[in-house]
Amino acid sequence: MENLNKKKTKLSERYEIILMAISVLLIVAFVTGLTLFPEEGNALANSILKLLTHTFGSPIMIITLVILLFLIGICFTKYGDIRLGNEKPKYKTITWVAMMFFCGNGAGTVYWAFLEWGHFFNASPQLNGAEIDEAMKYELSMAYDFMHWGPSAWAMLCVFALPFAYHYHIKKDEELKLSAICKYAVGEKHTHGLFGKIVDFIFIFAAVGSISITAGTSASTIASALSDLLGIPNTFALSVVILLFVAVIYSFTSAVGIEKGMSKISDSNVYLCMVLLAFILIAGPTGFIIDSMLNSLGLMFDEFVRMSTWTDPVNGSGFPQDWTVFYWIYWFTFGPFTGLYVAKISKGRKIKEIIINMLCSGSMGLILFFGIVGGYEQSLRIDGILDVPGMLANGEAESIAVSVINTLPFSKIALILYLFVIVLFLATTLDACAFTLSSTVSKKLRPDEEPNKGLKFAWCLILILLPIAVTYAGTNIDTIKSIVLATGLPLVVLLFIVYFGFLKTMRKDYRGKTKLDIIKESKLEK
Repeated sequence: MENLNKKKTKLSERYEIILMAISVLLIVAFVTGLTLFPEEGNALANSILKLLTHTFGSPIMIITLVILLFLIGICFTKYGDIRLGNEKPKYKTITWVAMMFFCGNGAGTVYWAFLEWGHFFNASPQLNGAEIDEAMKYELSMAYDFMHWGPSAWAMLCVFALPFAYHYHIKKDEELKLSAICKYAVGEKHTHGLFGKIVDFIFIFAAVGSISITAGTSASTIASALSDLLGIPNTFALSVVILLFVAVIYSFTSAVGIEKGMSKISDSNVYLCMVLLAFILIAGPTGFIIDSMLNSLGLMFDEFVRMSTWTDPVNGSGFPQDWTVFYWIYWFTFGPFTGLYVAKISKGRKIKEIIINMLCSGSMGLILFFGIVGGYEQSLRIDGILDVPGMLANGEAESIAVSVINTLPFSKIALILYLFVIVLFLATTLDACAFTLSSTVSKKLRPDEEPNKGLKFAWCLILILLPIAVTYAGTNIDTIKSIVLATGLPLVVLLFIVYFGFLKTMRKDYRGKTKLDIIKESKLEK
């Protein structure tokens, strides 16, 4: 008995056992409640979503634009040259960027790249308050693709990465959790008290909810592809097998660690993505796809400020609120989890390196993905081969990716490649999430240390079992999604608290030092 008590004491000294237990129990209770009372849950979700997008729409748009401009501005200040640990970066740049990319957008990229422009085409957003013709619908739908997955989206992820990275690599604090970076504003007492526990629970709820939804939608897409490829029924059992298979992959990557697991898979998936996109580009109408991408990219930049601030107050179409504001809140819920992971893998990088690569490299990767896939799909509709917007209107979203790939030459080979890409996307996203959740319930984590393997495995199981349970119970995914997004508002408040302390501390640490001084300090020895 004495040995058992000692073991429990050691566990409580190393891990936030109570926080993890309460978080898991509350998440299970939440899903169970929505399953038992679906109508009430749906009504609550709709109310929350309307409150978030319509009532707070304008402030969220302003905050998003300010965050983007703020991050760009930091690059030109002395603080942009601060190196996060005065040593050579652990990962080569392409590996580092790949891990950021797959952590932040993962499986959602592969899923939404085949659907997004079709939704916008059907919604028919206006341009400068005027009705648009069908040609402009094509152009504007892809421009909004680039807008919602471009620099502003990455800014929401990057803004959380900076205080995490500074806290972990400059201040050398071994607590890697959202509550820990609040201490520079509210003090140690509050971060280790009730306030800190609430903050970490919000983080866990947002991360688990968001990733579980991603896992559920990705599994259904993979199931549709396998069903078509192997000629087997698309059943619930197939989705379960897929999720368990993915669990095996990312449990293995979690066990071997970031350097041998996540980094290797990310590298491999970069090349697989490049092969898939190159194949679609070459097999499809290459000229049209390139022209469409360039045209829509120019349209996005030309209309960027209007698209970032358009609220449509006169006509009241609801498009900015239902899509743009929705997305900014959506990225906010992903921000802390992505930021924590990016901070961990960014030792040896300068602050401006993180900003530039997240805003530019991340955005260009997504523009290529959405642009090539979307451009090819648009050509299919123009040629009368496949109507993606029509399929969306008919509720056939899950089969769109397979239907599009089947129009390609050597479609079976392309479908196998697609399956590899989306499975690895999902595995890396889940791996990153398991890492961040494990870090949150770990009291100390040294710079070269990874969370306990058993703890990561436990989170792996939770992240897989939850979407399985949701699918089995028939719980409305959109309802859960809307309620998860409710964490976006408290995260906005927390962001202001975090940055009040972060900027104050950074200014204090580097007071009296010029940009040249910081550059000299950050210079690596050859």
